[in-house]
Amino acid sequence: MKQIFIFGDSIVKGVTYSTEADKYRLVSGRFSTLASRGWEVKNCALVGATVEEGIRMLRRKLVDTADDTTVLLEFGGNDCDYRWADISADPTAAHQPKTPLENFTRLYGELVSCAREKGASVYICNLVPLDADKYMKYISRGLNYDTILGWLGDASMLYRWHEFYSRTTEKLAKELSCPLIDLRQPFLMSHQYRNLLSGDGIHPTTEGHALIEETVAAALA
Repeated sequence: MKQIFIFGDSIVKGVTYSTEADKYRLVSGRFSTLASRGWEVKNCALVGATVEEGIRMLRRKLVDTADDTTVLLEFGGNDCDYRWADISADPTAAHQPKTPLENFTRLYGELVSCAREKGASVYICNLVPLDADKYMKYISRGLNYDTILGWLGDASMLYRWHEFYSRTTEKLAKELSCPLIDLRQPFLMSHQYRNLLSGDGIHPTTEGHALIEETVAAALA
């Protein structure tokens, strides 16, 4: 049986957010489409994971493999994120994302090399887009909204910065000769875009997760 190991963050883990309950939950039957098509799916994604944590996960979970093993990578969403409480407290300080771009690029290359050394073929996913207005409200809960917004310049900067990291993953896929799974395009082309993202502006709704699964299954067919 073909094996696929999935390494990434809460997006490919299958996390969604309920505004009414103010709770996160996992959608059921994650990647069942792949399982029905003969794949043995091992979802090793971790909530909050950055690419550096991805390397540790991969080294722990992936043993030397046969040629029929595929690794799917989806990182960047947490890497490009900032510590919003620090920005709210002191917007004049020098703030860096959790994984600065230079480190992100280097570590992603190490992640791909590690998977290939184990004998696996590697696919890279770009990032599901976010909803800047929803996300701005979410990250500023209990903090100073105006201070964070002033540091950003405008709420759309959240989208642009996130997209910058997504485009970096696309560039890496090309440079590292990894097939790209374009998770971003079907979201951007949807007339129901806002309904595909939960109230926090980051995590897909059940419908959004179904679109991710459909996109991944089509890419691996």
